[in-house]
Amino acid sequence: MKIFDRSKAVFGVISIMMAIAVFSFGCGINDAVSDQEDEIGDAVIEQVDEDDGSEQESSESAESDTVEEGSDRDLSDGFPGTVPINDEAEINESSKDTGGGSETYYVNMSFEGAIGQLSDWYESELEKNWQIDSVSEGEYDGWADFYVDAQNDKYYLSVYLFQDDGDDIVSIDINIERKDGAEEIEEAEEAIEEEQEEGSDAVAAVTYSGELENAEIAFVCASVGSAWNINEHFPGLNIAVYDEYQFDKGDMIRDLLAGSGPDIMIIKECAAYFPPEEEGTSMEAYRELIRGWVSLCRNKGVIPVLTTVVPIDPNNAGNRSGQLESILEFNDWIHDYCRNENISILDLEAAVRASDKNRVLDPVYDSGDGLHLNDSAYSQRLDHILIPALEQALGSGQ
Repeated sequence: MKIFDRSKAVFGVISIMMAIAVFSFGCGINDAVSDQEDEIGDAVIEQVDEDDGSEQESSESAESDTVEEGSDRDLSDGFPGTVPINDEAEINESSKDTGGGSETYYVNMSFEGAIGQLSDWYESELEKNWQIDSVSEGEYDGWADFYVDAQNDKYYLSVYLFQDDGDDIVSIDINIERKDGAEEIEEAEEAIEEEQEEGSDAVAAVTYSGELENAEIAFVCASVGSAWNINEHFPGLNIAVYDEYQFDKGDMIRDLLAGSGPDIMIIKECAAYFPPEEEGTSMEAYRELIRGWVSLCRNKGVIPVLTTVVPIDPNNAGNRSGQLESILEFNDWIHDYCRNENISILDLEAAVRASDKNRVLDPVYDSGDGLHLNDSAYSQRLDHILIPALEQALGSGQ
């Protein structure tokens, strides 16, 4: 619209100039003015064409990263693969923005079903690879919604669900923002992968004995153990994962031992339960629980395997004062106890700490909360220590 207003203004000026010229100098000037009018008119038309082309190019550029009504997997290039996308959701729009020095993603989807069903699914899926910071949900007069904030070592994530009463469609909005420093983490991960590839000739493929292949293994753990997705990493092992979100896993262990029981039981504790004084108990009480579980396993002919606790980043604001020191005290006791009792140990601390002298969680393997592990920790560190620990357990038969 502005282009056409400018054109009218130019032609208005020309008309006035022509009138003055005719009045002042007579008809003899008409040919010169007519030529000038043609030149200016051509320039205006050319400018209109250029502006139209510029607007069209700008419009195409703005829409280049947006997918409208695509297939169920039409996500923008670079969309983080760890973001859970429900198989039954239909993508309506997906976009990526790299302006202002940041990298963000947005996707809108539709899901046919109940909002409660979908919110439960998101909470369950996000717990596997993300730290959930906050969850809110509500039912109101005519509608319901659900909101979750989460993060991992590279991204901030928010998921918003909305459904009108009487409507069988849930609207899904997902926003993702790449964290500052994510590039450095990726570079460090790539460097580790290159080191592993260079040394691959000296490392045999992951294999295990027939005895281990036929063994039934129970893995009693919490969030860090569950997020390992150990069945996907070791599809040839008969290993079942049992989540118990408290230090005292006695009820779960007794239930597993009530029947024939597994051949091997791995018992893993989480850093979130330290220091024990913050949980209303003591370090000696923790030790006594461990001793009791080992006795229960051995009395049933089940081989126990104990783990050290994954260390934390003590500088992360979400962690407790004295938490790291308490974890390391427990881990030192686990080493002594396992050595004295001839128990195989799965040393998670040694696998993911910064160094032997600096026993904090290596930032390369930090999910972002200073407590949980990222995917690289499992694939690059923990996967390599599981089989040796289990084979040692079978060898000791204790």
